[in-house]
Amino acid sequence: EFLRSSTRMKVTEVKLAMKEKDIRRALHAIKLAESVDIAFIIDCTGSMGSYIESVKNSIRQIVDRVVSTNCDMKLRLAIVGYRDIRDTSRFEIMDFSPSVNDFKTFLASICATGGDDAPEDMAGAIKEANELAWENPTKIAFIIADAPCHGREFHGYDDSYPDGSPGINIIDELKALEEKAGPQGTMNVTFGRITDQTDTMIARFQENKVSIDQVGIEESSKLTKTVTASVRKSIFKTVTCIGKPGASVSFAPIDGIEEVLKGDRALSRKSDASLKDYTISPSVPTSIDWTKQPFSRVKVYRNVRIKKVSDLQEPIKMGLLRFVSSAVAGKASMSPTDKTFESSMLIRRAPSPFAEGEIRLAYHGQLAQKEKDLGKVEHGMVFKSFKHLGKRVHDRGQYLKQMEVSAIADFLARAYNESPSKPAHCCNVSVLPVIVVEEEDEKNETTGNRRFCVEQHLPKGGTEFVKYSNNTGYWDEDVLDETLLRFTKFTHDITHGYILVSDLQGVRRGSSYYLTDPVILCKDILRFGNTNLGEKFVKKCIDSTNAHLKEHKWG
Repeated sequence: EFLRSSTRMKVTEVKLAMKEKDIRRALHAIKLAESVDIAFIIDCTGSMGSYIESVKNSIRQIVDRVVSTNCDMKLRLAIVGYRDIRDTSRFEIMDFSPSVNDFKTFLASICATGGDDAPEDMAGAIKEANELAWENPTKIAFIIADAPCHGREFHGYDDSYPDGSPGINIIDELKALEEKAGPQGTMNVTFGRITDQTDTMIARFQENKVSIDQVGIEESSKLTKTVTASVRKSIFKTVTCIGKPGASVSFAPIDGIEEVLKGDRALSRKSDASLKDYTISPSVPTSIDWTKQPFSRVKVYRNVRIKKVSDLQEPIKMGLLRFVSSAVAGKASMSPTDKTFESSMLIRRAPSPFAEGEIRLAYHGQLAQKEKDLGKVEHGMVFKSFKHLGKRVHDRGQYLKQMEVSAIADFLARAYNESPSKPAHCCNVSVLPVIVVEEEDEKNETTGNRRFCVEQHLPKGGTEFVKYSNNTGYWDEDVLDETLLRFTKFTHDITHGYILVSDLQGVRRGSSYYLTDPVILCKDILRFGNTNLGEKFVKKCIDSTNAHLKEHKWG
C-alpha cells in the first residue's frame, strides 16, 4: 500500500510539472504578444487639427486602459505625419520610441497646415511607415485621414496626380506593410474613417486583397475607445499566432508518465495526435436523409445535480442515466430505486459535422428511448466529439470532463440569475447542459466516433453565434455586454476565486444569453483539462473583466 501511495504521489507530481510547463508556455506567448509597436499615420493638413490634438491628449489614457487588461504591455510609439506632395514639410516622422512623453512632445510640434487638392500623399506616408524600425511581435499601423490618397481609381475628385503619387504604388506599399508581421507576429492595419470621402478608397484596397480594418471616428472624442480596442484585439491575434494557449488537443490526459518516472525521457507532452478526416456540411439533414442513417444503442451518462457552491471544490459525481418504470413514466433518476432500471437509448448522427471549433466537431443528431421517436423535432440534438485522433484522446473520461465543465457553468449561471447582485436590467444567462453518450458497440472506438457530448440546439430567432471572451482575459469589444462581464465576475467572487467561467460563446435571444462550450479556469490545475490554465489566468481574466466594467462605468 505504501508503494502504491508513493507511486500515486510521484504521478501527481509529474502531472503538475507538465501542466505548469504548459502554463508557463502560455504566459510566455502572452508576454511576447504584449510587446506592441503602434505607428500613427496621420494626415496633417489644415482640416486635421482636432485629430492631431486628440491623439496627443488621449495617448496616456489609451496606454493606461490597455495596461489595465494587459498588465505586461511594453509599448513603442511612432508617428508618420503627412501632407501633400508639393507642401514644404511633406512628412513629419518620429521613429519608434518607448517614451509617451517624447511622443506627445513631437505631436505638439506638428501644425495642421498645407494640402493642395482634395487627395493627399497617403501613399508616400505608407512608404515611409515601411521604413520604420518595426520589431515587436504585435504591430499596428493606425491611419487617420479625412481625405483619400492620390489616384482617380480611389475617389471622384479633382486630382493633381490622377495616376497616384509619382513612383509609389499604394497597394504594393500596404501589402509590404502587412508582411512586416513576420512568422511569429501580426500586423494590423486600421483606418480611422472620418468622412465618406475615403469610402471608395477603402473599397478599392479591399478589392485588391489588402487586409485593412475600418473603424468610425467621425468625432475625435471616439479615438481613445477605438484605438484601445484595436490594440487589445491585435494583442489577442498575436497570442493566437504565437501558440494558442490552452488550445491543446482536447482534454487528453498526459501520456508517458511511466517513462518520465523511470528516467527514460525528459518531461514533455507528446504530440502524436492527427486530425480526423472530415468535411464540413452545414445543411440540416432532411427526414429522408435521417432514414438512410442507421441508429446505434448507447449508454447515457450525466452529472448529479449540484446543490451548493461548496460542492464545486470536489469532482462532480456522475453516473448512468436510469429511467423510472412505466408506472411513473417520463421521469429519470441518477440513483437506483425500486422503480428505476438501467436502460440504453438510441441515437442517429449525421455523417458529416456542420461546424467546428478549435478542438471539437459538431454534428446534427437525434436521441430517444424508442426508434419511432428519433425523427421527432424535440429529439434533435447537437453531438460533439474531439476533432483529433490519438492515444486516449477519446477516452470516456475526456468527455466526462467536458460534461462536468458544462454542469458547473450551468449551476453558476442559475445562481447568478437568482442573485441579488444581478441588476434588473441585465439579461439572464443559461449554459446548455451536456450529457455523454457511448455506443455499446465498440466498432467506432478507433475512429473517435464512439462517444459524444450531447446538448440541445441553441435557440433560434436570436443573434448570430458569437464568441464573447476567451480563457486568457480577452473580450471582444464589438459585442461587449454588461451581463456577461458581471456573470464572469460573479463566478469568480461566489467561489472566492477558486473558479472562473470563461470562453463565453453562444447567442442572445430576447432577455437571455444561451452559452455553450465554456472553459473553467481553476486554482487546481489538474481539473477541467488542458484549457484550465490555472490561478494566474484566473487573475488575468478577473482583472480584465473588472477593467472593462470600470471603463464602461458598469462596475
